[in-house]
Parts: sequence; structure tokens; C-alpha cells
Amino acid sequence: MKDIVIFAPDNCMASTLTGPMDVFSAAGISWSLINGLPVSPLFDISLTAISGHKIKCHNHFEIPTKTSWQDIQSADLILIPSFAYTGNEPKLSKDLIHWFKTMAENGTLIASVCTGAFFLSATGLLENKRATTHWAFLKQLKVKNPSVELVPDAILVDDGGIITAGGGSAWHDLVLFLIERLVGLDVANQSAKMFLLDRHENPQSSYAIASLPISHNDAAIKKAQCWIAENYANADVIIQTIEESSLTSRTFYRRFSRAVGTTPLKYLQSIRIEKAKALLAETNRGVEDIATEIGYLDVGSFRKLFKNEVKLLPAQYRKKFSSGTTASILHSGIKKESTTERTLQ
Repeated sequence: MKDIVIFAPDNCMASTLTGPMDVFSAAGISWSLINGLPVSPLFDISLTAISGHKIKCHNHFEIPTKTSWQDIQSADLILIPSFAYTGNEPKLSKDLIHWFKTMAENGTLIASVCTGAFFLSATGLLENKRATTHWAFLKQLKVKNPSVELVPDAILVDDGGIITAGGGSAWHDLVLFLIERLVGLDVANQSAKMFLLDRHENPQSSYAIASLPISHNDAAIKKAQCWIAENYANADVIIQTIEESSLTSRTFYRRFSRAVGTTPLKYLQSIRIEKAKALLAETNRGVEDIATEIGYLDVGSFRKLFKNEVKLLPAQYRKKFSSGTTASILHSGIKKESTTERTLQ
């Protein structure tokens, strides 16, 4: 039997704790019961927290614990659920940091879900590691820990037994990967079938919205950003924006890149792509019509840019995210086979 410690950060997201706990707890039991096989639990699960014996979740749900981390000397896996990230990295005691590092040095797998990567970062175990987290918090994690090599599109990243998962529902991928790692692919597939878990087929960028920062102190560039947002479909919008700013071209480009963190063209493309995503999801208009509306006369160039940024073609994005898609799938009678192989980046 494998020993699993679920270490809950303060203000954690209950689903990323109770979901994995349910799947681990059922491994070796549920599948065996329905197939008339001998029941043999495969995981012994301990639930612990930074302090005390009660976990207070973000949704105000409280979960009691019986185990203190100080009393745990060994484990096959420590899983860190996600938590409501407010911009502040968790403050961990030196004793707790030492405990995590000792566990990792002794061969324990350490895994985090979503924003749990910030907790993992606070332990020091992400130093000079490849990792991922929720697409909305990638920049914040990089600021908190510049040594981390982020893999933005990855759903899962395993770097030497330090495993990070992307958004909240990426715990589905993570728990199946961990079951496979600890007790084998057959049990992972059985768990996927019992809980109807599908591994994510698309990268995180397929779900992300463009980050269009405007929180800086350059008034002229703030005004330029607003002007681009209102006139993004114009053919010469960058030239027009420079004229509106009353800055020289060289000064405009330099100040824009410094304030916004990207070039004016990339900023414009992000706005156009976000508008296209909304039109694809909310209307039935043709791709060529949408491309023209947002400022692209060459639909081929638009499709290429969209695929580069979103990792899906416009038609694929519409199929996945348009209103009514879920209902049509539920009533179509189509059964989608669970993916059984996953290549980690």
C-alpha cells in the first residue's frame, strides 16, 4: 500500500483536495467490486495542514484532520491542492520547509495543483525547476521565483519528481498520472473509467484570455492602450496611435514595450484575438467575416495567427467553446473514449 499525504494550504479549494482524495481512496476497490474481483485498497491517505486539526476551505467548508505533518516521517507522495491566491505567497516556517525538502530528498513525490505551485515555491523545491500553474498566474509565479522555468502551455510538468499541474481541473490529469506512476497504468485507466475522468487534450493557451496589462504610470501609453482597444480594426492602427500620442515613433515603441511588457503589434494582436474568440463563441458568423471585422483582410493569415496564439484553429475553438456545444454533446449519444496515454512536457 502506498502512503499519500494531502497537505492543504490555508484557504484551499475543496474540490482539488476532496476530488483526488476520492479517486485515490477508490483505487483497488470500486473497479474490483463491479467486476467481482478481490478488493484491495492501494493507498493509505493522511490529511494534514500547516497548523491545527481543521482545514478551512475557500468556500467555508471545514475539514477535520487527524495527522500533524511533524509526525510524518515518510510518504510515497505529498499532494498540495490549490488555494485562493490573492497575490501573497504562503509564509512557511523553517521547520516546515526543512520537512518538505527532507521528504523530497528521501524520494517522496511532491505534486501541486494549480495555485498550489505558489505553496510549493515557498518550500524552495521549485528552485531551478521546470513547472507550470494556472495560466492566469504564470507571470506572478515567475516574479515570486525567477529561477523557475515555466512551461505555460503544459497541463502537467514533472521535473525530477516535483510535479506541477495547471488549472484547477488539471487535478484530473494529475491524479491519473500519479496513480500510474505509483501503482501502474491499468489502475489509472480503471480509475478514469470509474470516475469518468478525461485527460485534457488541449494546452492551457486554449482556455486562456490574453493578459493586457494597463497598471503602470506612463499616462501617454495608458492613453495609447485605450486608443488601440477602441480602434483595433483599423488597418493602420499602430501608426494612428503613434500620431495620437504625439511621441516620436522610436520613443513610442520604447516606452510602450517598457510599460506594457510587449510590443504594440503584439498588444494589438492580443486584442484582436480576444475579440475573435468572443465572436466565434457567441455568434454563427463565418471565419472570413470575423477576420475582416477585427482587421485582417487575409483570412489565411488570421487562421495562422489564431492557431499560433490559441493552439486551436478558429473552427476548433468554436466547436469547443461555443454556447450550446455541451448540450449538443450530451444529447448526441456520442461516447468519447478516455485517453490512455499522456506525454508530459
